[in-house]
This record gives sequence, C-alpha cells and structure tokens, in this order.
Amino acid sequence: MFPQDELMVLAGPGEPRDASGVRLVEDLKDVAAQPPGSIVVLTRAASVQATGYRLDVALRDAAAAGAAALVLTGDLGDRDPLGGAGAGGASRPAAAGLVAGVARSAAALAERGGVTLALAHGADLAGLVAGLERAVAGDASDALARAARATERVLGAGGVPERIAREAGAALGVEVRADGDEFSADAPAGHLGTAASIVLRLAALAAAAGPADELPGRSRAQLLTELLVAPEKQAQELAPRARALGLPIDDWHVVLRLEPVMDEGPERYALLDTLASRTARAARELVGPSWNGAIAGDALVVVRSRPRDPGRAGPREAVRDAVRLMERVRPAGARLRCGVSTAHQGLLGLRTCASEARTALRRSSAPLATYDLAGLDRMLEEWYASDAAQQAVRDLLQPVLDLGGERARHLLAILRAYLDHHGSPARAAEEVHLHRNAVSRNIRRIETLLQADLDDPQQRLALQLACRAAGA
Repeated sequence: MFPQDELMVLAGPGEPRDASGVRLVEDLKDVAAQPPGSIVVLTRAASVQATGYRLDVALRDAAAAGAAALVLTGDLGDRDPLGGAGAGGASRPAAAGLVAGVARSAAALAERGGVTLALAHGADLAGLVAGLERAVAGDASDALARAARATERVLGAGGVPERIAREAGAALGVEVRADGDEFSADAPAGHLGTAASIVLRLAALAAAAGPADELPGRSRAQLLTELLVAPEKQAQELAPRARALGLPIDDWHVVLRLEPVMDEGPERYALLDTLASRTARAARELVGPSWNGAIAGDALVVVRSRPRDPGRAGPREAVRDAVRLMERVRPAGARLRCGVSTAHQGLLGLRTCASEARTALRRSSAPLATYDLAGLDRMLEEWYASDAAQQAVRDLLQPVLDLGGERARHLLAILRAYLDHHGSPARAAEEVHLHRNAVSRNIRRIETLLQADLDDPQQRLALQLACRAAGA
C-alpha cells in the first residue's frame, strides 16, 4: 500500500485494507471517530502518547472504526515500539529491530483488526500527509515519482533478478516477483498500474543484459591481476588507473584464494575460467558489489574490500562467505581448496593479503584454510611483500630455483625440514617421507649448489627464513 522508503510497516495484516482517505489526528481519543478506510496519521505529540497500553487502545479504536492504517510520526528517539517513550533523544534500534520490537499485544491487535501499523520517522508531516493523499488518489504525479525511484533502483541492482525485484517493489509499493529474466506484480489499475508496467519492462531488460558493470568488471579483473603479480614499483604506478576503474585499492581487504585440486594443464585453466565467471555473479548475489576477482597464476583470487577495518570479524565473515561461494560455484565433480587471509589496508596490504591466502593453503591440507594471525609466518609475509625481500630470497636460493618445477620444490622442502629440525637427517626424513640417507645426500647437493656452509649459524638462519618466505 505504501512505498517502503517512505513508511516502515511495523505490524498488521498480510493484505492491507483499501484506503479511502487520510486523516491527521492530534489526540488519541479522536481515533475512533475517523471514517472507514482512513489512514490515521498521528501528530508527533499524539505519537508520543501512543506507548504501552495506549497504543493497544488506539489500535482497538482504529479497528473498530475500520481504519486502513495507523501511522506514528516523529524521531526514533521520541518513542519505543516496545512501549516506552525515548529519553533525551537516545538512539533507537535500526529498522529491523523496530519491526521485531513491536509489543506482542500491539502486533496481535493490528493483525487481528486489519490495521496496518506503520512508522514515518523523521518525515515532514505536511509532506507525508500530501504524499499519502496522492497515493490514495492514485494520481499521475505520485505514480511518476514512484516510477522514477524504481528506475534508479533497478539500474543500481547489478543485473541480479532477485535484487531487481526487491528494489523495484520497494520503490513502487507493490510486490514484484522474479522468474528468471521475467517479472510480474499485482499492481492496481490506473496510473500506478501503468508505472508498474513500465518498470517491469525495464527490469526485464536490465536482467537480460546482465550485470551493468560486466565490461568494466573484466577490465578491473585484468588490472587486479597486474596489481597482484607485478613488481611493487609497477603496481604503485598502476594505482591511479585502478582508482579510476573503481577498484577500492585504498580500502581494507580480505582475500580468498580458490585453487582446483588437479594437476596443471589445459583442464585446470579451463576450470579457473569457469570459476571466475560463476564467482563474479555469485559474490554479487550473496554479499553485494564489494567483491572483485581475478585469475592470478594457477588460482582464482577474490578480494573483499571495505572502507573501514573489519577487525577480527573480517576473516570470520570471509570464511563464512567462502563456504557459501564454494558451494555455489564448484562445478560438478570438481574439487576446490580455499585459503583465507587476514585484513590489511591499501595496495601493499592487498598484496600481503594475496600472499597470506596462498600461504594458508600451503601450510594446510584442509579444503578451507585460514591464515594464522600469530607467529613468525605473519612477520615473514609482511617482509616478503617487498621487492627487496623477494630479490634477497631469490639471490639465496637461485641455484636451486633454476632446477625448476617439482625438483626445485622437492629440494627446498628437504632443506627447510632439515633446518627446522636443527640439522637432524632422521627427523627431517620423517617429515618429507624419505630415508635419512636420501636426506643426507640431498643436503650435500644443496650445500654444493648454494655454496653454503650449513654449520654457520648465520647462513642457516638466512636460508631457513628464505625457505619459509618462499613457501617451501
């Protein structure tokens, strides 16, 4: 019956009663005298009176008079739907809390009596009454104003049918239903019906066209990849372009890294492309437009950005979102793993998040792995995010890295295990599942390749940190 952005419905019947006019009431005793079908608008003074049992009495009187609605006005601090007047303008709960907070007796009376109980908080009283009268009369100006609001909301709904229907319905004041790219509504005849028909056609076009930011989104994805994999100096030079394309690189970030559980090859990269296309839409539908994604190397990196520090709740929320995303985007028969970072701010923070998410996967065999906030690994990740640190690690390990592929990874894993276990071939052998003699032979080869003296404490420490930073 009412545009949801003008009035907040607190309680009442599922199907509102048809309204015949609007009446402004300054005294609660006058509610019972209003004509049937009236929308009874209480002044601020009368609304302050309508607390506790007085609200129940007003609802009984409105029901007895056959009123369509009882509208409370004033600031949230003036009254409390639970039954008490506000003190000193203290802040009240948010809208959802208000709806849930209406006293049970009042909610039951409103529903049983067929009276919609609504709140118009902070509204201009004269404008509210005039707007309601236009809505009741169904005049062209009201229908046009609703259509304008609905158009703006439809275009801002990101091409998601369910969100388009919700936003259009809120602006029009009628229920809009989505069935794929088709929309329907039980709009009344007259000007509002015509406005609804126009908005529904626009909604169908918006849904059929897909997300309005799809092309810029692809550009953002390509740029995000460059920001993550390019050298630090080059990434800094790309920052202005990223801001111009709408990438919130200066915000706080949490990164999810999705990796298929399969060997490298064409099938892996085809699966990554499928994941990227599915994840973009699923993320918008689940948590809104604050996500950006890109394929970086052999994984899909998804970034959630917020203007303020999410604190410890940020990674927890990201874990919940990761579970939902993996359920939505995983192709049939495919296996995925996901690493979740902690929160960091700015461009360098974004790069640190990506490194943390990758480390989380390397440190755990679980399908969903989170980065540990404490310990040496966190300090190493922040250090290794700089170009100078990465170059230092490469200089130390380059002869082994030059072997390439699995052979290099195998030798670095042996070296790290050997150093982590204080030079014990037996304990290192248990970790890497080799015979202790094989560990000893490989360690001698590594010493020759690196021209290192593992009896030197400083060289041992440098190589141990390098192995950890490189993710061996």
